[in-house]
Amino acid sequence: MDASKEKVPKGKRKDFDLMRRALSEFNQEAFDKFTAGVEEHNSDGSRGMHKMSKKQKLKAIREEIIDLWFYVKSLDEG
Repeated sequence: MDASKEKVPKGKRKDFDLMRRALSEFNQEAFDKFTAGVEEHNSDGSRGMHKMSKKQKLKAIREEIIDLWFYVKSLDEG
C-alpha cells in the first residue's frame, strides 16, 4: 500500500508517516555510509564487494554481527 496514493485510515496515518520518515532517513544514511566505505576501502577501484569471494563476504558479515552484538549488550547494560 502506498500511503501517498491511497487514502489511509486515520488510525494508520501515524504509522505510515513514521515508515516514510524512517525509510527516507535510512536511504540517505545508507547511501552516505556505503559511499564513504567505497572511498575508504576501494578508492582506486581495484577492490570492491563484487570482487570478494563468498568466504570473504561471510567473514565480513560475521564481523558485523559481532559488532552489533556488542552494541546490543551495551544498551542492555547501559
